[in-house]
Amino acid sequence: MLDWLTFQWLMDNLGWIVFGLLLSLGLLFFFPLLLGFQLKNEIKHKQDAPTEE
Repeated sequence: MLDWLTFQWLMDNLGWIVFGLLLSLGLLFFFPLLLGFQLKNEIKHKQDAPTEE
């Protein structure tokens, strides 16, 4: 089933494998940052908004 997955194949494609892992890691790091900025802006807008009484 995985006959193509040999040590030689891994060594030949190691650059692409590392690139894919780093890209995935970057995306996983980027989305929590976006969420943090969004939450920070929402809290700021709630504090700045006048309260209706």
